[in-house]
Order: sequence, then structure tokens, then C-alpha cells
Amino acid sequence: MIASLWLAAAMILLLLSSPAVAADKENCLMCHKYRFVGRIDENGKRFNYNVDENIYARSVHRNVACRECHTYITKIPHDPVTESVNCANECHIKPPFSKEKFSHKKIIDIYNESVHAIKPEDSPELREAKPYCKFCHLNPLYTRVDEKLIAFEKTLRRCLNCHQEKGVTQAYKHMTHRLRKKTSRSHQELVELCSKCHQDKELMGKFNVSKKSLEAVETYNRSIHGKSIALGSQQTADCVSCHASNMLHDIYKKDNTKATIHKDNLMQTCKQCHAQTNSWFIQIAVHPSIERDENPVVYFAGIFFRFALYGSLLSMVGLMLFETFGRKRDGIKFLLRHGTTWRGKSKRFG
Repeated sequence: MIASLWLAAAMILLLLSSPAVAADKENCLMCHKYRFVGRIDENGKRFNYNVDENIYARSVHRNVACRECHTYITKIPHDPVTESVNCANECHIKPPFSKEKFSHKKIIDIYNESVHAIKPEDSPELREAKPYCKFCHLNPLYTRVDEKLIAFEKTLRRCLNCHQEKGVTQAYKHMTHRLRKKTSRSHQELVELCSKCHQDKELMGKFNVSKKSLEAVETYNRSIHGKSIALGSQQTADCVSCHASNMLHDIYKKDNTKATIHKDNLMQTCKQCHAQTNSWFIQIAVHPSIERDENPVVYFAGIFFRFALYGSLLSMVGLMLFETFGRKRDGIKFLLRHGTTWRGKSKRFG
């Protein structure tokens, strides 16, 4: 009996300690498993080609074989890589209730119309600066979440960006690891991610953006939204909340009629959080400027409230000093014993 228990315990430990196995049918990890495998180019830049099998085997791409993304590799060992991975490639995986193989193509088509996409007329410097798929995306480990935390109707609309409506609700429970939030990042992480480029005034200035765009991060952080995010809120609007729809990648300039911040779409965007939105509400500046010429109302209101705040504080301090002076003059002693207290009787009132 004891021997059986020891055997069972040993098997459990063995199963728990065994490494995860990635989709490596062609044994690419025979070379890429080494931590320092890579090369140095002619400019001295080092490229690391190591792949951690345990991380890869627990990622969302764990069932995708290497050459399903690296389709240009036709032999192993392969020649030097000269092409980038195309995320629009079809995978061998077939999603539930879908007639087509899985592909990110629909999302990439949306991205290619956005303000972040590389355009033919872009300069080499602008092409280099624009964010690509891997710049924004994590490769998170599979994490199951409580389905009660998921807003069903809201997240189902995201599924319909790629999946057929018929049957997708049956597959819904299998996709909860991506549906807990609008993105896989927290609000704080999203603001930090967007700020990597947009708060770099030297970088943004090279692309002839407006003064308002140059100060977008600064003015957002000054707003009620930015202050709430800085304090840890997970309910307040972040960058994506206002600048993208459920498709997430459809970020356009505000003059584009498809933009969520276009004047004709702004009310619907604000209604995501503010149910009582009206034509007056949408005129409130989300990125408030405090300069007199651009926004005199906010400028003078700021001055008024600063006077009100500091005036109230200084008035309270003044009243305390006058009270203290009066009591000392009347012979009442101020003691620091068991807290602060006044002892004695007033000379004026006996």
C-alpha cells in the first residue's frame, strides 16, 4: 500500500516537472534552443534567434508550427533569412464553426487603413517609426478567467469581427482567455505603450504633427481620465477606449469619417461610458489645454480655482494663528501632552 502511494506521488511529480512540448515537428529547436544563437550584422547590431521552448509551448501560438509563419524557409538547415513574417498567412488551425483556416488577415486589412499603417508615400524614417504587430502585441500565456467577469454582448461583437455569427456563441466559452477585457493589457499598460511614441516630442515633431498632437500625452495625463488611470482605475477611458472601436486596430486621424473621434461619431464613442451624453457633453475637452489663447475658459477657471484653493488654506492657517495669539494673550497655555490641548482659564473671562 505504502509503495503504491510512493509510486503515485513520484508519477505526479514527474508529470508536473516535465517540460511542455512545442509544435516543433521539424526540430527547429535543435538549433534555436541555445540561448546565445544569433548573429551580428554589418552595423554591429546583434540579433538573438533563441526560442524558449517552455514559453513558446504555453503561448497562444503553441500549436502553430514554425514554418507556418516562416513560410519562406524551404529547407533545413536554412539559408539566411531575408523576409519578415507575414501575420496575414493562413494557419493550419481551423477555428470552431469556421469554414476557413485561421488568419489575421481581416484585422491586418483594418490596420492597413489606419493611421499607423505604412503608406507608399511614407519616408524611410516614418516607416521605421510606425508601430508594427509585434510592437504592440504580447504573446501571453493561456489564462482562464471567471466567465462572470465577462460582458457577454460587448465581447461577442469582437468575435464577429472574424467569426461567423452562426455557432460562435457555442465556441464562446473556449475563448474566454481573450475576452475578459477589451485588450490583454491593463489601462495603465496601454497608456504607457501609446506614450512610448506619442510623448517623444522629438520623434513626433519629425512628422509635422500638430501642436495639440505633440502635447496629447501631457494633456491626457492632466485630464480626469489620465489622473484616474494614474491612480490605478480599471474603469476609466484609456487611449484605445476613445480612439478605436471593438476592432481595436481602426485608429484614424480625427478628420477621417471612420474615426471614433470624428465629430459625427464622438457622441457614440462617449456613450460607451457616459450614458447621459449629449451635444454639450462632447464639447468637453478630453485633452484639455490650459493656454490662454487656445482655451481661455479653462485658463481663467484654473486661475480661479487655484486662488480658491490656496486662499482657503491660507485663510484657515490665518484663523488658527489669530486664535492661538488670542489664547496666549489671555493666559491659556498650549501643551503637547496626550495630544494637543489648551490648559488654564482666560484672564478676560475669569
